Amino acid sequence: MDDRAITRSFRRGFATLLVVDLGTKALTAATVLVLIRGLSVALYAYVTVLFTLAQVAASAGGGGILTRYLREESEQASRGSADGSEEHLLQALLKASLIITGFGLCAIPVVAVFGIGSGFGSGIILVALATTFAAGSNATDLAIARYQARRRFSKAGLLSALRACALLVAACIVSFAQSELVIGAWLVGSMLVVGLASTGRVFRASSAGRHLSVRFTREEAWLSFFSFAAAGFAYIDILVASVLLNEHQVSTLGASLRYWALVLSAMPALGAVLRVRTAQVDIVDSAARQRAMVFSWIRRTFIPTTLITGAAFLLAPSVIPAVDGGKYPESVETFQIFLVTALAAYITAPAGTILIARRRYDLLGSVYAVGLIINLIGDVLVARSFGVYGIAVVSSTVYVAIALTVTALAVRETRPTARRSPARIDGPPNSR
Repeated sequence: MDDRAITRSFRRGFATLLVVDLGTKALTAATVLVLIRGLSVALYAYVTVLFTLAQVAASAGGGGILTRYLREESEQASRGSADGSEEHLLQALLKASLIITGFGLCAIPVVAVFGIGSGFGSGIILVALATTFAAGSNATDLAIARYQARRRFSKAGLLSALRACALLVAACIVSFAQSELVIGAWLVGSMLVVGLASTGRVFRASSAGRHLSVRFTREEAWLSFFSFAAAGFAYIDILVASVLLNEHQVSTLGASLRYWALVLSAMPALGAVLRVRTAQVDIVDSAARQRAMVFSWIRRTFIPTTLITGAAFLLAPSVIPAVDGGKYPESVETFQIFLVTALAAYITAPAGTILIARRRYDLLGSVYAVGLIINLIGDVLVARSFGVYGIAVVSSTVYVAIALTVTALAVRETRPTARRSPARIDGPPNSR
């Protein structure tokens, strides 16, 4: 397939995935609306903490395995190999589940010491629910990644939409509940059902697991470290707020981040296509093309992204109160502050995937780890005095700094005198 055909293929894939993903985001928005409108402030604060812990567990625990699986499965597919696809997926699923479980066990004493979610009953039950939610969601993510690696973007998008539908149904049911345990059980159950449905066929197709190995490679260790740091950065704001601020402020921050996620609606589709695209042979084997991708992307996206985020900024004071009924007035300004991170995320989107394509997981992990520490310290220092506004300013500033640093590193790594990328993969993913 020539360059133009490849470009057309990925443009069609992005368009398809974006359309389906926008539908998924509409379902997600409906879920947020149902939860915000249906639950009391205290119960919505509980859901916010539950989702945050689950997302941290899924991203930190399974994110590294997922990233490597998608990258190497995509590269193998671009080289015309599909050997052992079911075994590779099952192997990745087992590794991710082990890390998520380990994350949950480590989280229990942390939750106990810092009193995270202490107002919602047993911290052990909260962590157990969040970890189980993460395991189910991660199973679906791996099934989605398998379709993406094979450029079957429409099926990947539909599976993501199915998960959003299941969560919306669960949200509608729990909006009438008054118990944290009942709410958690329904939300977690929806993720488990979709996760098992997504990967059940792989278990049946795999050759009884006799070729499977759960030995973790150095690359997986670095990617897991990067995923942990990135996930921690993304959700540390909620965790700090749950310790230092009241339930209303936690709910305000949670609502703001939900609205912010809607502005980033195109990012999942965009990120998926970029991860698969940068794992294709023509990009993997050419530093010049990697470098050109970074610069051309910035030129093409700066103006439209600025216009979109600017429109969101201007519409927020009218739209958000209509959505939440004026329940969380501070979420308007908090959301507006977070918009600068959406602008940075879109404009610098290819940079991280380029470093992943070059297997510079150590650089990515180090940048995000430093950012996580700075963000944590900053949040703690400003939370009591400035509330959610202070947390939003600190988080947004650090995120923009991370995005610019990662972009600069991607440019440096792809300059003509930079070191060559590691040799292309010759064996199956997760086997080295």
